[in-house]
Amino acid sequence: MAPNDRLDQDAALLLDPGTQERADSSSTEGPWAVAEASVGTEGVQPALQGTGFTYCHDWGMRRGEWLLRLNWDLIQPGSQVFVAIGEGVPGGPPAGKFIGAARYTLHNVAPRFNGVDIWVNIEWSADISLYVDYLVVNPPSAPPSLRTVSVTVHRHSSVALSEAEADRILADMGTILQNDDSGPDVATPVRFVRNGAVRLLPANIPGTIQTSSDLNALLTAGSGVKIVQAIRWCGGPGDGIIGCAPVGSASVNVAAVRFTANQEGLIWVHEYGHNCGLPHRTDDPRAVMYPSVGADHNVVNAAESSAFLSGPLSISGKVMAAGGCSCGAGGLALPADVRDFVSQHWIEGVPWELASQYGEKDARLLLDWLVNEPEKHEEFLTQIVATLGYIGSEIAVQPMIDFVESARAGRAVFNARNTALLRLGDLANRSGSRAALDFLARVAGDMDLARTLAAPQASAELQAAKALQDVVAPSLDTLAAELAVSATFGLALAGTAQSQQAVEALKGNADAFATVNQAAQEAAEIAATVRAKGRQEYYRMKAEHRHHL
Repeated sequence: MAPNDRLDQDAALLLDPGTQERADSSSTEGPWAVAEASVGTEGVQPALQGTGFTYCHDWGMRRGEWLLRLNWDLIQPGSQVFVAIGEGVPGGPPAGKFIGAARYTLHNVAPRFNGVDIWVNIEWSADISLYVDYLVVNPPSAPPSLRTVSVTVHRHSSVALSEAEADRILADMGTILQNDDSGPDVATPVRFVRNGAVRLLPANIPGTIQTSSDLNALLTAGSGVKIVQAIRWCGGPGDGIIGCAPVGSASVNVAAVRFTANQEGLIWVHEYGHNCGLPHRTDDPRAVMYPSVGADHNVVNAAESSAFLSGPLSISGKVMAAGGCSCGAGGLALPADVRDFVSQHWIEGVPWELASQYGEKDARLLLDWLVNEPEKHEEFLTQIVATLGYIGSEIAVQPMIDFVESARAGRAVFNARNTALLRLGDLANRSGSRAALDFLARVAGDMDLARTLAAPQASAELQAAKALQDVVAPSLDTLAAELAVSATFGLALAGTAQSQQAVEALKGNADAFATVNQAAQEAAEIAATVRAKGRQEYYRMKAEHRHHL
């Protein structure tokens, strides 16, 4: 076989370039025209994505056509391999290449399992050196053990959530779990992807979840993450609830609200952790399963990592056995300054067992924020009024009523006004305030009063919806009914004979909103429990069963 017809089948060539007499085509004159170009910034593509490697191989002295097989375990069939060939300067690849009169042609490049094959042709009358540069790019890919969770995302018609936003939040969920952010953190290879388009929730599901019936309707509306305007029930009436989910679910089943963009992924993955059977964990304030939300709450331990990897599908039954979840705030240290306490976002509402430990001195500090600096502390108004209610000092009654009656609008303000109505009931329970009870009874049973209180927010919602696509603003009556329902549950939590009678009367009150009539059915049970067993026992029971939904 003539040299020009040879095909070498073995990449591990035994040729030793140093033992052969070297010839070259050192003439710098060739049969070519010369062209020159410069590269600027325009048209340059972004940096290569993936894992890249470079290598220059000395294939020794050659001429004619060759099939050169390079064995390299970093190369796989899906690798992108770029090859440049040329005549080598004596001394090995570090010496570089040059252009002589010999014509070097690269015909084909074929990545394969653990290697790459190239077909070259060297047109010269004698064997001359061949250096080959390889650039290998392995595209980014998920680790082999990465578990993919497909999540259906739903939104209420009153809530804006684009598919791009849903994808961002799902990606953040995966980043939180996959990264090893600190010593105690266990990298957990789970990623989350959207299953189809973001869907609208059925029309029978309210934008604000205020009762057990509301939450049950939401959680039974298919699987996935369901985004609503507000959540005021998670195992019982609550305040400032950002997310709620059953512990030990047969599928992904999370209720949540929109929140600060860089923390929505944490809220979703926290509630997904409940789906996977995880309780709260209070021994590390950076834990994903910590009861409050924070940008640095990204730590999972080995047991939690295992649960996230197993996922909700590995759990039999819809919920865990009673007592299977410690989802209260036990083990949390009480901040000495009540202002530090209220400057946190508690995922499932302000914990009564902590807030109720503060006293009248602390209430005065919070009243200063509520009365004199409400705009400055708007983000935490819900926590402020909730804690004031739990403290139960008479000095907070009129300021909280004034806050509910104020004409200020905004989603944070409106949520806080609902919370104030709810926690006026706790305040009345502890202080015996007749003024608080009378105000709650009027808001719950007087639709016109509730409409007057809701009017500023209804106007603000209408204006906001005009700037958004496919978002329907809640009506005046919808918002008024929310306030009335909050007042109804406030009456139930007061735990007095008078408040219990008022709740019973609301069941059939034709002058009240229909949603109040319905909520009063559940509120009556709470009123009976609080009156019979006391507020402390009621909240203990609520914390124990918060996620048995």
